[in-house]
Amino acid sequence: MLQTENIYDLSARIKRLVNADRYSPAKSAMRQAMAYYKGRHDIYDYRLYYFDNNDRLQEEKYRSNTKIAHGFFTELVDQKVQYLLSNPVEVTTQQEGLQEYLDDYLDEDFQLMLQELVEGASQKAVEYAFWRLDASGRLVFRSADALSFIPIYDDNAQMVQAIYYVDDEIVKSGQKKSVIRIQFWTEEQVFYFIYLDDKVELDTDVAVNPAYHRLVKNEKTGEVLGKGYGRLPFFVLENNRQKTTDLLPIKDLIDDYDLMACALSNNLIDFDHPIYAVRGYNGDNLDKLTINLKTRKTVGVSDAGGIDVKTVDIPIEARKEKLLIDKEAIYKFGMGFDSSQVGDGNVTNVVIKSRYSLLDLKCNKIEIRLRKLIKQMVELIVENINVLHDKSYDTSDIEIAIVRDVMANEVDNANMAKTEADTKQVAVQTILDASSKLDQRTVLNLLAEVLEIDPDEVEKALEEEGYTSDFAKETEVEDGAEPVPEGNREALDLGGEAGQ
Repeated sequence: MLQTENIYDLSARIKRLVNADRYSPAKSAMRQAMAYYKGRHDIYDYRLYYFDNNDRLQEEKYRSNTKIAHGFFTELVDQKVQYLLSNPVEVTTQQEGLQEYLDDYLDEDFQLMLQELVEGASQKAVEYAFWRLDASGRLVFRSADALSFIPIYDDNAQMVQAIYYVDDEIVKSGQKKSVIRIQFWTEEQVFYFIYLDDKVELDTDVAVNPAYHRLVKNEKTGEVLGKGYGRLPFFVLENNRQKTTDLLPIKDLIDDYDLMACALSNNLIDFDHPIYAVRGYNGDNLDKLTINLKTRKTVGVSDAGGIDVKTVDIPIEARKEKLLIDKEAIYKFGMGFDSSQVGDGNVTNVVIKSRYSLLDLKCNKIEIRLRKLIKQMVELIVENINVLHDKSYDTSDIEIAIVRDVMANEVDNANMAKTEADTKQVAVQTILDASSKLDQRTVLNLLAEVLEIDPDEVEKALEEEGYTSDFAKETEVEDGAEPVPEGNREALDLGGEAGQ
């Protein structure tokens, strides 16, 4: 139990924190970015108004009001995640036996959890990872939704407590009621609360409450024993230093693009036919005018009579140019890769690299934070391995590799490889031409430098080859036979011929 406050005070404190958190500006920004990632943009709330004949503001219900969300933000977030983590994160060590244990922990579920963390942090500015020990004592990681998470820090900016809450429904007295289920985490225990009817109380449906992080039930006595981890089982991944979402710098640009594109669609729908102005007709009020424009394409006017054909010039080119400007700005300030760029058709590796430069910069900003998080996780994993397998491994030599894949022009690569090979060939030939005026070791050093090999290893191999060659000159003899002297071999052969 907590030493500094009783359950009543704790319940009141949790209620204040949850109420403040649900309507905080930070959580509002999270919800907005999550909505844009799912394709729910502000354009869906866009409405048209006009003043009627009595100067009253009315909502326009007869003009076209196309609502199309353009998923730039979804693409930019997915680009960032997949470019950074399309290849599995590799954690390597030279300590005997440790690599096999690490590979068992860093499986597909671990890699998926990392992707969820980066995706969540990009949308919500921060994302949390939760860890626990399963029934066998093995360490397990999961992502925890930052939208439902409230960190509590001490004076040293260390997270020492946390609140995690989710919305739920229960049936009470035959009626469905909305409730909030709350978990209050400390370094040793977790308290389960329920927020119902404007009151926060301990959840009586939870058998052991509060409970230690790990619970073990004695099957004979039925007694439940527990033990705390001694630390808070959460890690945090921040998107950037300012803790802002990736939507912030481009939201206005996306909204403008949506508005321009939808306005163009509306113009094409409303004014795709000529308008017939009929002279001599009593005229239309504004409501009838709008309906007639959309259906009959006819406007009644009071005049001497007759028919005039009216057309509306839609500024398509201006709108297209504005859409291109917005699109370019979205990828620029969103720091993404615009795959629709074609340029002059000469897509060399230099051009490809330049197009990835902004995405590289964005990924660099979060990669350093991701490395820090993975390092903390690996330290916990090694500690768990030592406990489970009675080992004494450490993290001193562990290396974390995050490799990004970039598209390449294969023809460009082949030409570069050929140029490099030709350059080496010229260098080797130059050295060989000058070898008569140089000592053997100098020639070997120069050749090894060009060919990128170790001259000492080459020299050692040449000495071994020379020794083997000399040994091969010796004649093999049968066991117990006397070797034939070098000078008598020819005589022996001649003697064989004479004997014939």
